[in-house]
Amino acid sequence: EKTYSLRGRALECMGHIAIAVGKDHFRPYFSPTMQCACEGLTYDSTDLHEFAYAAFANLAKVMGDEFAPVLAELVPHLVTVIGQEEGQFEHAEEEQGGQFSGLDDSDNEDEGGNLVMHIRTALLETKKGGITAVGEMAAHTGAAFVPYMGEVMTVLLKAADNWHPLIKTEVADAMASLVVPCVAQDHNGTLSWEKGDISGPSPLSANTTQAVNVIMKALVTMMKDDTKEVVGKACEGIQSIIELCGPHALSPVANDCLENTYALLAKEAPCQQLEAYGEEFGDEDDDHDAFMTSVCDLVGSFGRVMGPHFVQYLPKFLPAICAYAKSSRPPSDRSMAIGCLGELAQELGSGIADHWTTVFYPAAIAGLADSDDSVKRNSAFCIGVSCEGLGESITSQYAEMLQALSPLFGVDISEGDTAAACVDNASAAVARMITSSPAHVPMAQVLPVMLKALPLKNDMTENETVYNCLFGLLQQNQPDLAANKLELSRVFGEAASEASKVDDELKEKLKLALQSLN
Repeated sequence: EKTYSLRGRALECMGHIAIAVGKDHFRPYFSPTMQCACEGLTYDSTDLHEFAYAAFANLAKVMGDEFAPVLAELVPHLVTVIGQEEGQFEHAEEEQGGQFSGLDDSDNEDEGGNLVMHIRTALLETKKGGITAVGEMAAHTGAAFVPYMGEVMTVLLKAADNWHPLIKTEVADAMASLVVPCVAQDHNGTLSWEKGDISGPSPLSANTTQAVNVIMKALVTMMKDDTKEVVGKACEGIQSIIELCGPHALSPVANDCLENTYALLAKEAPCQQLEAYGEEFGDEDDDHDAFMTSVCDLVGSFGRVMGPHFVQYLPKFLPAICAYAKSSRPPSDRSMAIGCLGELAQELGSGIADHWTTVFYPAAIAGLADSDDSVKRNSAFCIGVSCEGLGESITSQYAEMLQALSPLFGVDISEGDTAAACVDNASAAVARMITSSPAHVPMAQVLPVMLKALPLKNDMTENETVYNCLFGLLQQNQPDLAANKLELSRVFGEAASEASKVDDELKEKLKLALQSLN
C-alpha cells in the first residue's frame, strides 16, 4: 500500500513520456504500460485509479486508433465510475445539545434523527479523471468509439447536473469530443460546409445530427451555469463543434446560444451576478476573467460559421465587446477585445462596412498606440484584415493607418515572443494593404522598412500573406522592390533556409523566387 503513490507517479510519468516521444517511439512500451495501469484498477486505492485514468487519457491521445482494442474493457468501467455518487446522507453522530440546538430546522432528517451529507473527495477526483479519460478516448480513437456513444452520452449528461463545479467543468470539456467519432465513421473524419449556408441540405449524417443536437443543447444550457470555469469550457465546446460541423450544427440552438453569449459579454449571466452587485456599489473588478477569452473566441467563431448572417447582430454585440477595450481595462481585456474585432473583420469582410468608422477603425488606431505589445499586434491584424475585406472603400485612411503602424517596426524583438509577434503582425498588415490597393501605399518609403523586419520571427501563420505580397510585386517588376533587390534576396534566402519555420511548399516558392533574383 505504501508504494501506491510511487506506482501512480510512475504511470503518470509514462503518460508524459508518451506525449513527449510520440506514437512510433512509444509503441513498444504501450502494452506493458496499459497492463500496469489496468492492474492498478484492481487495487483499493482511489489515488492509483486516478493516476491510471490520467495515463489512459494521455495514451489515447498519443496512440490514437491503436488504443481502440482496449475500449471494450475500459469504457464500461469508466462509465460505472462516472455514474457513482460521490456523496451520501448518513446519520449524524449524537452530540450534546448546544445553546442553539433548538433552532435546528434542517430538512435532512427523518424519525431516526439528523442526516448529514458526507462527501468522498477522493472519489470526486477519480470521477473527474474518468471523465477526462473517456473524453480523450472519444477524441482520438475514431469510429471505434461509436458503439459506446449511447452509454457515455447518458452518463455525461447526468454528470452535467452534478453539484460540484469540478465535475461539470470536466463534462463540458469532454462533451464536444463525442461528436468526433460520428464524424470519423460517417464523414471520413472531415466535413465540408459553406460559411453561413443553411439553405441547402445538411452535410451531417443522421447519427451526427442526433449527437450534435443533444450535445449542443447540453452545452448551451451549461453557458448559464453559475461557475465561470464551467461556462468557459461550454463556450469552447460549442466553438469546437460548430467549427467542425458548420452552420447546421448551430442553427437549432442559435437563438439561445447568441443570447447567452451576449449576456456574458454584457456581464448579465448567472456566473457574473456577484460582479454586478460589486459594480453597483462602484467596485468594478479590474482583473481579467480568463473565461471571457473563451466567450470572445466563440463570438469570432460565430462570424466564421454564420458569415453574413452574423452581421445583423453586430449593433448589439459590438458595444459590449468594445467595453473591454477601454483604456481603464487591464491589458489582457484590451487585447482580447481587439482580437475579437480582428476575427470579425476577417470573417465578415465587407459586412463590417457600416461599423468601420465608428467602431473598428477608432478601436484599432487606439490599439496601435497602446502600451501593451499584445494589444498592438491584435490591432495591426485588425487593420490588415479590414483593408483586405473593405478594399478601395477605405483607401483614404491609408496614410493615417501606415503612420500608426510605423512605430511597431521599432519594437525591440529581443523583449520576447509578443514583441516579435507585434513586428510580424505589422509586416502582415502592410502586406495586406499593398495587396488590397498598391497605388495607395508609398512603396519607396514602406518597402525598405518592411523588408528589414523580415523574415517573420514569431507569427508563422502570416508567412503566406507576406510572401505572396512580395511575389506579386516581383512578378509586376515593381521598381521600388527592384531597388531593394539585395535586401529581398536576404529575406528569401533566410526564409527558405533549413532552419526556417516556413512550411515546405512555401519554401519551394521562395527558392524559385530567389533563383529569379540571381
